[in-house]
Amino acid sequence: MAFYLLITLGFLFISGVPLLPPPQNVTVVSHNMDAILKWDNPLPLFRDITYTAEYKHSLIKVFQSVCMGTKECRCDFGRLRSVHGTYKFRVRTEHQRENSSWVEIPTNKSFSLTKETIIGPPKVTLVTKGGATGFIEVNIQDPVLKIDSLKGAYGTVAYNIRYWKETDKKNMSEIKEAAEQQVKLTPLEPNTRYCVQVQMYVPLCYTEKEYSNITCLMSTEPRMSEGLLVILLMVAFLLLFLICCVIYKGRKFLHPKVKLPEHFKKHLNNSYPCSYLASPITLPLQEKYDQINALDEENPYNEITCLSEDNLCTMDRGQCTEYYNAVHKKAKCDLPYRNI
Repeated sequence: MAFYLLITLGFLFISGVPLLPPPQNVTVVSHNMDAILKWDNPLPLFRDITYTAEYKHSLIKVFQSVCMGTKECRCDFGRLRSVHGTYKFRVRTEHQRENSSWVEIPTNKSFSLTKETIIGPPKVTLVTKGGATGFIEVNIQDPVLKIDSLKGAYGTVAYNIRYWKETDKKNMSEIKEAAEQQVKLTPLEPNTRYCVQVQMYVPLCYTEKEYSNITCLMSTEPRMSEGLLVILLMVAFLLLFLICCVIYKGRKFLHPKVKLPEHFKKHLNNSYPCSYLASPITLPLQEKYDQINALDEENPYNEITCLSEDNLCTMDRGQCTEYYNAVHKKAKCDLPYRNI
């Protein structure tokens, strides 16, 4: 293969023909009014091969370069001048300072976007309407073109719609050349899932049109069965009853109707709070005493002894016991006392 290629290049050099072979299998494809030129590499064993691609509109006499020095075997011409008129495309091989001859396409005729482009599928959305006996509304949106719009390019646009039950695709129904972008599918069986596809119909475009993706939807809105509705209502009433019971029991517990006895109320009103419990600092407890006066047997009005409350509080329990024994022994009788 390499030997045959060297011989071919040597022959071309002697004959004065450009050494580089032109790109092979050059084609142009168009999708939604774009234009992409594709070709094959004529020298797959050579590196650093580049290409230049150009186009010319029927109203322009010179070619305009778009892809210059590209290493890819394709060229996207982007947004062309107009959807109307015709075009010519060409490409050549380049290596260092050497260039091949141009390969022009189409060879015998000019390229027309409106006749050669492939119109893509529309965008389809389905909506269920009409309740239990409803229908499916098909909303259609035209594909976006690289240049202009479908109606601007062709004037007349229609839609072919086909639909079927999801479980039975063999029995398919069709609507031909629907002019509106909102189409109602009737009659349909209730509670049945239907699938829909839409294809563009453009009379002046002879290329094959693509169908949209399959979109499925129920023919009627989902309804809740009567049995399930009854069960849900019963559960709701039961929950409502339980909530009311809990609220009633809580109010009854927080606000009881039973009244306290009167002596309980008086006791609570006359009770004194323990100040030492409320104090954050714990202090040693002190016993409080009443003042006692001891009287002589012969003269009851003669006080034997008298201790103040402060002095009694300073005595421990043993000293207080000896003190009272001594007083009782001296008095030799039950001593009357009185609180002061």
